[in-house]
Amino acid sequence: MFTRIWFAAALTRALRTLAQTAVALIGTTSVIEGVDWRVVASGSILAAGLSMLTSLAGLPEAPTLTPLEREADAQGWANDRSLPPYV
Repeated sequence: MFTRIWFAAALTRALRTLAQTAVALIGTTSVIEGVDWRVVASGSILAAGLSMLTSLAGLPEAPTLTPLEREADAQGWANDRSLPPYV
């Protein structure tokens, strides 16, 4: 589960969540001088942290491999089309 692909996907998702939350919180004020930057920072960081925790449940962009698939990939069998697919 905790592969480089998973960390990259989870971090990408968390950074996107952070940016979206910051934009949403900044957009709630009528003028840029009225933005409470501490609230924007803390809310955005909290959202990014929650995104990372949610990613623990699984990421569709970083599928987990079964032990058999991991072994096949390590042996170079994963791309061999002559073998039958895993069931």
